[in-house]
Amino acid sequence: MGKTLQLFHTAPALVPVFDALAAEMAPGLVLRHTVREDLLKRAIDLGEATPEVIEAAASAIVEEIRKGADAIVCTCSTIGAAADLADKQTHLPVFRIDRAMARESVGLGGRILVLATLRTTIEPTVSLLRSEAVRLGRAPAVDSVVLDQARALFLSGNTDQYLQAVADGINAAALDADVVVLAQASMAAALPLVKAGDVPILTSPRLGLSWVVHELSEHSA
Repeated sequence: MGKTLQLFHTAPALVPVFDALAAEMAPGLVLRHTVREDLLKRAIDLGEATPEVIEAAASAIVEEIRKGADAIVCTCSTIGAAADLADKQTHLPVFRIDRAMARESVGLGGRILVLATLRTTIEPTVSLLRSEAVRLGRAPAVDSVVLDQARALFLSGNTDQYLQAVADGINAAALDADVVVLAQASMAAALPLVKAGDVPILTSPRLGLSWVVHELSEHSA
């Protein structure tokens, strides 16, 4: 593809996830990564992504312009609003990785259930879904569930048990929803363990990267 993306993460575990997706979906795409775990930690410590956290994240994203990429992608849903703010402050396109997922889920309609292991991720994701619903003239029912047990397993380093807990949460959610939305990109790793039948389960990494690649191709055509 000949383009370079600067990915802005708050979790180092997402670096190999996006490297693998790019190799599969757009072999010519060059990815560069910045990881700022401190921004997510601040949001968690405060209980939410406060305006101050969003402004700090937006400033950090804008700083990425100097690295010479064609676009910047924020992969953290908790600070997703920072991508929207940064996009207004720079000539480079700044994407939030979860927007494509939000659009698709709203397009599918019905009952949307948002799952997260972090409470700080729920409000930004639900807010994005509702704004996309307004834009598309839809009125889906949106609910959310926080998988606290999965978070505890993740923090204790029990990766396999964490992924199984996420998968169990997805399976349970699919019983009462028309669409299940995984609010955190890192939750996508649990998909191979899911047995949720025909209910669509949407994750941001693949949908988001596909959308960004399409947008860059359209603008360079």
